[in-house]
Amino acid sequence: MLRRLLARLNQTMGPLREWLKILLLDRGYWGTDLFYELKQDYGIDFVSRVRDEKMDVNGSIQRQLEEADRSWTEIEEQRQFSGRRETQKVRLTALRPITLISDQPPHRQIAVSVVVAIQSHPDGAPILDKKGKDISKTDYVTSLPPGRHGVKIRRFYRGRWGIENQGFRSLSQTWDIDRPAGHGYGAVLARLVFVFMIYNARHLFERQSRHRPDYAEELRQMRRYGPEVRLAGATIVALTASGYCCALSAREMLQLHERRLVKMMQRGMKEGKSLKEVIQELDH
Repeated sequence: MLRRLLARLNQTMGPLREWLKILLLDRGYWGTDLFYELKQDYGIDFVSRVRDEKMDVNGSIQRQLEEADRSWTEIEEQRQFSGRRETQKVRLTALRPITLISDQPPHRQIAVSVVVAIQSHPDGAPILDKKGKDISKTDYVTSLPPGRHGVKIRRFYRGRWGIENQGFRSLSQTWDIDRPAGHGYGAVLARLVFVFMIYNARHLFERQSRHRPDYAEELRQMRRYGPEVRLAGATIVALTASGYCCALSAREMLQLHERRLVKMMQRGMKEGKSLKEVIQELDH
């Protein structure tokens, strides 16, 4: 799905390399073919995480970590654990490039840099999840030069959370849009367009409300009501057959469906089909 979206953006928005420099990827988007296309086809650098502990790349990572002369650095970060903010210690090292090879023909290859981060609480205790599993170690893969210890790669990826928290997370909690209507390309694209429309509308509204007490009060009410509020009566984002997206009210969508059905029925009747035959075609 992501590869299809990138290809579409490259075609409709202009070459990706001209306006998208670095793509921060959730580990769920792991894939050698994807990494290869990002760097070789589109000219985009990426930062991602190793997907899971069972992958072959983990063996190469572990062998380099066991080197006696391995160089590490330590930094401190502010993190939040169970609602409490604390200073977390992070040890970092950058490994030599590792070559990833696709399982599928034509078995494309790409060399990636790897940065390993090991986090701990101020007292040196490991970071555990809610089930008690040690989640202290994080492995990053990137097409960027990592520097001596990979500090900038760590900061790049941590910046991903800032993007989510400032944008989509705020919208999803306020407008209840965590799940798209479906898993197809059209449903996902419509959801993205809807998110951007809401974000832009809310951003403009907030700017206007700085000097308008009535706007500020309305914005406060919108935040309280959340997903029950409708923006300008447009609640549906539709993807047309020609590839355009638009926002419509339910009434407008119904009118479009009615016009479409009338045209299809008229065309079928002109072709000599019975009403029953036309209706059967509509069902398919």
